[in-house]
Amino acid sequence: MGTLHIHLLGSIYLGYEQQPRQIKLTRSVTSLLAFLLLQRYRLHPREVLAGIFWGNQREEQARRCLNTAMWRLRRLLEPEGISKGTYLLTTPMGEIGFNRDSDHWLDVAVFEDKVTAVLAKKTGALSPEDVRELEYAVSLYKSDLLEGCYDDWAVRERERLRLLLMQSLIFLMRYKIQSEEYEDGLLYGQKILDLDPLREEIHRDLMRLYMQTGRRSTAMRQYDTCRRLLAQELDIPPMEDTQKLYLEILQGNDAGRGRTAPPQDVLPESGSSAAVLELVLENLHLAIKELERGHQHLQHSLKLLQRFLREAGKGTPV
Repeated sequence: MGTLHIHLLGSIYLGYEQQPRQIKLTRSVTSLLAFLLLQRYRLHPREVLAGIFWGNQREEQARRCLNTAMWRLRRLLEPEGISKGTYLLTTPMGEIGFNRDSDHWLDVAVFEDKVTAVLAKKTGALSPEDVRELEYAVSLYKSDLLEGCYDDWAVRERERLRLLLMQSLIFLMRYKIQSEEYEDGLLYGQKILDLDPLREEIHRDLMRLYMQTGRRSTAMRQYDTCRRLLAQELDIPPMEDTQKLYLEILQGNDAGRGRTAPPQDVLPESGSSAAVLELVLENLHLAIKELERGHQHLQHSLKLLQRFLREAGKGTPV
């Protein structure tokens, strides 16, 4: 039947060759399959598996649930025509595992193998093939591992793979910047911020890249985005390095050069009236947008109030 293809990044899909399909199994059976795949380098005692997935039930009932789940998995992975043990291993001692030597393709395994191989190298020692391999690995990460599953083991694995993705994106962004492929560097930087919007050093990298590509106003907006996120989420101002970089952008200096200590309010000294005016106009533009959003929210609230008063019969519309 060919190679069994299995996808765990996002929803679980599996199928033969290039025709994966979404499986329709109970949550516990799906989780058991995913666990065996992610822990494919070891065998697991039945009592351990029963405790992980049916620990809230009596021991005898938990073992029956495990047996039922294994029966369903065998019907899925080893139907008639496929030998028992091709994918699911059992031992006389009652241990269970996934046969990692079987003919299968697992997106998580490919992602991990390629990422760890490339990240072990220094950026300057990368070949074009290394970069292509890492970009391919990143492309496999369609979404987070096992979306919708919040078991402790799944959350730990999800965070571990997410960290690998983050390291890969940072690695690729640095490589693209060194190679002066600035647009690609910006692309990877934005992907990093999509995953973790509070990475202030990435905001600074994007500010520099925008300046290097002649987009000064976009660099200023990037700073404002960083400033607002930090204020909203952490109630802190940007770091001194970020404020210094912003001052250089306001003064029209090359990003990263001529660093001087800025005043506390991050405004340039006298003699930079054009930069001050640009900052004022930018802030006015942002303030207008905020007022427009506030007006929209107020109108919506008034409509809800009017509807409530009409339904309650307590008066006429406001």
